[in-house]
Amino acid sequence: MDTIGFPIKFTAERGLKKHADGSSDQYAQLLALAAQIQPGELPLSPNFGSADPVFSDEAKRKLMFTAAAFIPEVRLIEVQISDTEDGRSTIDVAFDLRN
Repeated sequence: MDTIGFPIKFTAERGLKKHADGSSDQYAQLLALAAQIQPGELPLSPNFGSADPVFSDEAKRKLMFTAAAFIPEVRLIEVQISDTEDGRSTIDVAFDLRN
């Protein structure tokens, strides 16, 4: 089933932006949500999530665990954290889809 893209955007055809079922965009969005959600935040899936304000090495391991446990269609290749000059951190996640 197609999923609504976040942040929510509208298309020129007056519809919501959606990600096709099974597409890399859909899985990229799932990984982004897993990186932002605190474990315990979702009552029905309390182990889902890996949010960490400083995204430590432990958070990287949590994201890899979450992906393996909840998003088995994805194989994480690399999770890299870089600090920017203005004091922010960027997180780059490389993944591929399992067949």
